[in-house]
Amino acid sequence: MKNIIVGTAGHVDHGKTCLIKALTGMDCDRLKEEKKRGITIENGFADMICGDYNISVIDVPGHEKFVKNMLMGIGGIDMVLLVIGLDEGVMPQTVEHFRILEMLDIRRGIIVFTKRDMTDDEEWIELVKEDARELVKGTFMEGAPEIEVSAFTGLNIEELKELILDTIDDSLLKDSSGMLFRLPVDRVFTIEGFGTVITGTLMEGSIRAGDDVMVYPDEKILKVRNVQVHNETVDEALAGQRTALNLQGVKKEELERGKVLAKPGSLTPSRFLDLRLELFRDTDRTVLNGSRVHFYSGSSETVAKVNLLDREALTKGESCYCQFKLEEPVALRRNDRFIIRFFSPTDTIGGGKILDASPIRHKKTEEGVIEALTIKDTGSEEEVAELLIRESRQAASDIRDISLKLNVSAEHAGGILKDLLENRRIIKVKEDSFIHESFLLRAEEAAKSILTEYHSLNRMSPGLVKAEFRSRLGAALKTEDKKLVEEIVRILYERKVIKEKDNRVSLFGFSVEMSPEEKKTRERLLKRYRDAAYEMPTVEEALSSEKDKRNAQHMLETMAEEGLVVRLDHQFYIERECFDRAVKKQTSY
Repeated sequence: MKNIIVGTAGHVDHGKTCLIKALTGMDCDRLKEEKKRGITIENGFADMICGDYNISVIDVPGHEKFVKNMLMGIGGIDMVLLVIGLDEGVMPQTVEHFRILEMLDIRRGIIVFTKRDMTDDEEWIELVKEDARELVKGTFMEGAPEIEVSAFTGLNIEELKELILDTIDDSLLKDSSGMLFRLPVDRVFTIEGFGTVITGTLMEGSIRAGDDVMVYPDEKILKVRNVQVHNETVDEALAGQRTALNLQGVKKEELERGKVLAKPGSLTPSRFLDLRLELFRDTDRTVLNGSRVHFYSGSSETVAKVNLLDREALTKGESCYCQFKLEEPVALRRNDRFIIRFFSPTDTIGGGKILDASPIRHKKTEEGVIEALTIKDTGSEEEVAELLIRESRQAASDIRDISLKLNVSAEHAGGILKDLLENRRIIKVKEDSFIHESFLLRAEEAAKSILTEYHSLNRMSPGLVKAEFRSRLGAALKTEDKKLVEEIVRILYERKVIKEKDNRVSLFGFSVEMSPEEKKTRERLLKRYRDAAYEMPTVEEALSSEKDKRNAQHMLETMAEEGLVVRLDHQFYIERECFDRAVKKQTSY
């Protein structure tokens, strides 16, 4: 079966719950208070079969007091039934719910006019329909299918099932292959004899009994004991299914709605988010830089401080790039959708898209931030991957880093990186790790600066000791990754930026150029070692009569590089011919 999530939306008492019961035979109101008050308070869930599709249906509260519950349940739906009661028509929560649907980037929907049995006024019915069409004009639901139904009499319920089947297709299916498992938790309870059970809509990937999962943002690993879909035990749950997981090693009190279960290491909890924020075109609220808002994404809810990066205020219908600082960490992924509500009073005022779920903290005047966020928002996968590698705080990025940031499979990320390699935008270092060409250019400039300064201060030295050069280069590049520094040194050598010889590093093309006085110094040192023969002086003794001992020391090192003397250790050198005679004499025995 193919799995689709269908959600309802609309004003309180317009018949969403009754409609779902008529469609599926299941009553989504499970709480005593819901039965008593006759309104939906918590999100409810049902399922039905339509053709080849196994459809999970989400019933959301319509009352304004429970909008936040609606927000924590509607994420992940593939299609919506916009429910409008023919007895009242378009109402405040109809509008609010629909604006939320727009922000969540839902692409398919049906306008369901309920309570057809409660009115026979055709003129009124036409006015209600005109209001509904005006509401959806210019949106994803303009021209959407419409149907009149009655859950009480059963009018057009079977026809609605057919209409749902005609409206959905395979393009709405979530990808279970290659995607990392992720399930936002919306309910937690215990079952006697089994223990802790969580439920949620499986957003990505798949899950089996026996798999390890990590609770985010806590980052605690648990094991899945049992998997159920629609109250039936299954071997595997797939993306697009309402899923229940029986978990080992955790108490009910340790989990709550808003947590996320995912593959260990696949998410990065963060209190900062980069995003594109847009306000509803009909809101009366203005978001000021530094103001606080209620933030909703998936099943999570927290409070966020708004950092508008290119302005001081955002008004209705406007959008901009910004960074949120959250009061509690969340675990999200790029391209996740979110909704915000005004801090007080809590009106729903806008939403948008996550561009980076674990960014560095931005300053308002920081150069290049808007350009980078524009690429993350509208750029191709190749452009975004290149940007991520260029921005990497670890200097080198691997395929896993990129796949997680882009929210694609490792195989798909590998193909993207292959294209960037072929276009010489990135460079491979180490095993499956990459740096940006700009990083290597910085490394080249740093290496030239380090060695130019060294050569100017140490004219007679053949070069900087390798270990010291690597240490200085790593410090200049702000990385402690020694293997990465070694790889960069190797690349700089291949590109003829530097040269290496006898444990020394110098600029490519550098050679020691001696003045007449320095040539005399070399002759004096060489004569001392020739005269000493096997009674070798220490370096300190050999240099004792030289005025510039530092340059004389470097001269000695240069003589060793040229083969005039042989370095035995840090204290002793021997003249080359004397050394060769000793070796020949030793091998003759």
